[in-house]
Amino acid sequence: MAATADSHPNSHQNVKGPLLSSQLFMQLPNHFNSPASADMDAQGNIYFSSPNFHNNLLAQSGKPAEWPAIGKITPDNALSTWYTFSVNDAPKITQQVAPMGIAWGPDGNLYVADMQMWFEGGVGQSRILRINVEDGKAVDVDVVVKGLMFPNALVWRGNTLFVTDTVLATQAKEYTVSGLYAFDLNELTATQPVTVSRYRHGQPRDPHLFERFVTDGTLSFGANGLTIDDRGNLYTGIMEDGTVHKTVLSHDNHNLGTTVFAQGMTATDGMKWDKATNAIYITDLFENAVYRIDMHGHLTLLARNGDTDGRNGELDAPSEVIIRGNEIIVMNFDAVFRDVMMTNTKTSTPFTLSVITLPADQTSLSRPESNPKAKP
Repeated sequence: MAATADSHPNSHQNVKGPLLSSQLFMQLPNHFNSPASADMDAQGNIYFSSPNFHNNLLAQSGKPAEWPAIGKITPDNALSTWYTFSVNDAPKITQQVAPMGIAWGPDGNLYVADMQMWFEGGVGQSRILRINVEDGKAVDVDVVVKGLMFPNALVWRGNTLFVTDTVLATQAKEYTVSGLYAFDLNELTATQPVTVSRYRHGQPRDPHLFERFVTDGTLSFGANGLTIDDRGNLYTGIMEDGTVHKTVLSHDNHNLGTTVFAQGMTATDGMKWDKATNAIYITDLFENAVYRIDMHGHLTLLARNGDTDGRNGELDAPSEVIIRGNEIIVMNFDAVFRDVMMTNTKTSTPFTLSVITLPADQTSLSRPESNPKAKP
């Protein structure tokens, strides 16, 4: 079945300009071996998560495994380790942490999606963590939401935290149910974390489940990337069918309706809306690509390359972007899924971030594209 949110896909023109080249922004040390998601603070510092899923590569060369971490990049591009997770931050059943999406909260603390589903015993153990911050430094970690399946992206609107859950339920080649949750800041306490009830077909849904998406089960990955524009509209990327859905919110964050906003990509991942250009920038994990989506839902393919190790700045299974001025800084997650549609075929060193520089003349980026998925 096609992606559904009580709506039908709209047909949008896809546009493609002359492709931009991605460059090497930064080669990362082993401590950040799978950069996943990023957010920026008010001072222009970039923070990014690394669940360090590629410790197996380190083991092959006799190097020690690295605990998951949050990195910090200053406006002058100095890299440091802002926080390293430890076993004290992990559930007892898995003794592991997997920081994915991150977002600065209105309370000045950093919120983190801890995705436990891939660990042994981790089904239904995923959480939202709060890294408590004092004077810009991480102090300690609290669990504020429990019981999630595959939390992925986070975004705030006022005092409401929205979270995508990529896999609520799935049956290969038949269906994937994914969702969007909403939590109020006042609920997020360390003494009494919100406990989300497990999604089950035909049973009452947890009241925090804000929107639900159903796709065809080809990948078993649904709602993934998430962003919000200055009008308070939410945009959710559905990885399985390469679409982006738009959810209109009321002033008090009630759901006024969800429709398909953009389509034509292969496997959407993380995305960010940018105020300066009034556009969404989104990665396609399978295509090794970055697209821009205007506010009419039209796609512009900005950059794409073939299967490489990314050492020269090529896109290497990109998972998310962060926008800094005219720079699109790309997290190269370097994941590999055994799917014929995926460009990346091997996880390899080095571990990198790429950068795409937007031209001053934005009109040079668009012309009609008859087949947005055709390889260059």
